[in-house]
Amino acid sequence: MTPRSVPRRQLLATVLVTASLLFALTAITVTAAPAFADSPCSTGAGGGPGTGGPGGIPEDPEQDPSQEPQLTPEQMEAYVAENESRNGLYGDPHVYLDSAVPPHPTVGVGFNLDRSDAQALLTAVGANYAAVRAGTQNLTPLQIITLFKGDYRAAVANVGRVIPNFDALSSARQVVLIDMMYNLGPGRFGKFTAMINAVKTGNFLAASVHMQNSKWATQVGNRATKDMRLMTQGAVCNPGDMPRYVPVSHGGGGGWATYPGGIEALPWSGGNSEADIWMKLRNLAGGVVCYTMTVTVSGPGGTYSASSVHCV
Repeated sequence: MTPRSVPRRQLLATVLVTASLLFALTAITVTAAPAFADSPCSTGAGGGPGTGGPGGIPEDPEQDPSQEPQLTPEQMEAYVAENESRNGLYGDPHVYLDSAVPPHPTVGVGFNLDRSDAQALLTAVGANYAAVRAGTQNLTPLQIITLFKGDYRAAVANVGRVIPNFDALSSARQVVLIDMMYNLGPGRFGKFTAMINAVKTGNFLAASVHMQNSKWATQVGNRATKDMRLMTQGAVCNPGDMPRYVPVSHGGGGGWATYPGGIEALPWSGGNSEADIWMKLRNLAGGVVCYTMTVTVSGPGGTYSASSVHCV
């Protein structure tokens, strides 16, 4: 019996050693987990606002959105334009009533004809304000793009005034803030204090929840849904969120690109030391040339950036 009992003990010892090794390997695998949580575009990760943090405000998982789809500067412009107009950067040459309550007469890429500077800006681009508002005059492609570029650049500048860490954000989150600023203006945007503070501290899930709980979200519908999704994920995970009509970039930086209707936009210095705030816009077929720049304006609501335009 002795010769048969020895192999059994050896077998038992082998089993115990093998089990110990497997347990050790399992422990090593667990401790070697990646530093980041699931990708923001992976299934079930960063899908939208939820709960979980103090007071029902969720905490952000440690994710790296930089490895997921982002937007070029031209795509960012197109994203905002498609949220403002059914025709995107082509705009609406003819006046229409927007979805606000009460509605506002609107033209181009969401250009509100009731705003205080509407008449001055339309006159600056060579349009007759009264005729455009009455529907007896349409805007040209050059006028539409000039008004849009001026307002878009002012929106970017105004977001930078409010969000100190704006340049450090992913382009997907940047475009959400630009989109809201373009839509709301600096006065109404500034009232989103909880969302702004959440963005400043990097709690983007909380920022999305504050967006969701606002009156603005109920007013703009799918626009808010897209913006909340991009704010939460920090990337363009849904291909349907990418804009359709994107300006053709000519590279080299500075925003040199061609827009619908054969409109070219390019940086312009004009001998001014602040060349980066100027844009020159022209129709490639010839004719009128427009210039737009961002200026600082002071008013009852504080200091903000606005668009200044002139055409020759």
